[in-house]
Amino acid sequence: MKRLFLTLLSAVLILLAIVLGRTLLQPAAQFNPDPVARPAGLDPQRAAESLSAAIRLPTISHQIGAPAAQQAASNAAFAALERWLQERYPHLVATALREEIKGPSILLRWPGKDRQLPPALLMAHSDVVPVTPGTEKDWNHPPFSGAIAEGFVWGRGAIDSKGSMVAMLEAVETLISQGFQPQRDVFLAFGHDEEIGGLQGNKRIAHYLQEKGTRLAWVSDEGGFVVRGQIPGVKQDVAVVGIAEKGYLSLILQTTAAGGHSSQPPAFNETAVGRLSRALQRMADTPFKRDFDGPTAALLESFTPAQSFGYRVIFANLWLFGPLVADQLAATPAGAAQMQTSIAPTMLRAGVKDNVLAPVARATVNIRIHPRDTIDEVLAHVRHSIDDDQVQVKVMPAARNPSAVSDINGETYRRFADVIRQSFSQTLVSPNLTVGATDARYYEALTENVFRFSPLLMEKEDLGRMHATNERVAIEHLGNASGFYYRLLQTLTD
Repeated sequence: MKRLFLTLLSAVLILLAIVLGRTLLQPAAQFNPDPVARPAGLDPQRAAESLSAAIRLPTISHQIGAPAAQQAASNAAFAALERWLQERYPHLVATALREEIKGPSILLRWPGKDRQLPPALLMAHSDVVPVTPGTEKDWNHPPFSGAIAEGFVWGRGAIDSKGSMVAMLEAVETLISQGFQPQRDVFLAFGHDEEIGGLQGNKRIAHYLQEKGTRLAWVSDEGGFVVRGQIPGVKQDVAVVGIAEKGYLSLILQTTAAGGHSSQPPAFNETAVGRLSRALQRMADTPFKRDFDGPTAALLESFTPAQSFGYRVIFANLWLFGPLVADQLAATPAGAAQMQTSIAPTMLRAGVKDNVLAPVARATVNIRIHPRDTIDEVLAHVRHSIDDDQVQVKVMPAARNPSAVSDINGETYRRFADVIRQSFSQTLVSPNLTVGATDARYYEALTENVFRFSPLLMEKEDLGRMHATNERVAIEHLGNASGFYYRLLQTLTD
């Protein structure tokens, strides 16, 4: 008995030694502890006024089939936005070349000193989503007023993504006015339809560049933000850089059955609605693999050194505490989306009357594909989980596999992360998986370095404002974003 006790005690001590050793051997957290001075020439108030004017132009992207009057109003707003750009940024307009792209999207080329070097590409989209009818009264300031009040610029698009667009333009205008010329060409791409898929905007721009044989050094688009107070055990802000993007797949599940009067129904699962309900439940009961790998593993590894000791013990030893961490992350939609392919039933359609059995029932399921999975694997998984030949599974258009994963060990990412640390004090840099869709995916064939990062500081409540009521951006944060692009253009274009 004594020998067994000593054996168990030795095993526990060895385990503790391994856990503590892995915790204490974590590398030092990398961040800039010093205050950051804004580059000379950048004026946050001017940037705020620029963004205010851009917000006042309701550049709403409408789906095909929208009323002609709505589309005409948006077209007029996009035309006004281009006039605004020409008037507000005279140095840029005098220096950059306007590439001929069909539609309201804008592609500018700022010539560099060496045309032999692959160009860089900065992106933002100028379109915005509509304001939900009836919610206008809930805004502190009208959604298209561009009000400058209480230290913020208010209005639709302030975060997504006219704020980033203005920050870019302010940085470029200032650099040109100071006599700076990049070593390589710099493209500025402002798509007009990102919110509805980007098919006529950045997809066309990417095709245009590809036809010209252009190879890009790197691409910077929207994605993660600088977040505050959202990483457990971390005091510093965290700049979240998307290095990959989930794939996209929408499926239609459809069943048919005999219709008729509901007073004498067949067995529940023999009705169209019942069979479809069972299929959806089987999908829910058979989730995709959940794990820490790829960009999600890189995310956890990046902030673990900065965590308080208790959290660091856990996150430095995922080999032991992984199931606990996975369960905690999976309890939140954002955490679950990082670890697995997600399944979201979004639309249901069946029946015409409460006492009539529906002869047809259909559901739309939207699936965001983790980089470890593919469209073919997802389809096989869905069909296997449903296990019912009478449920048709149809793939809707616009399906795409996950993006490639940009190399976080490469020099370009390292320098990109350095610029973030130079631009934001007390800020860690963390790669991650972008779970939504961005126009950056269209440029994968042109570069190995795609970084999805919007340099705006987001408090917890701010992320909930995107596409919602009271969207706004702080004037100070807008100025800091301009500073980031200013340094980025100085550093990553040589």
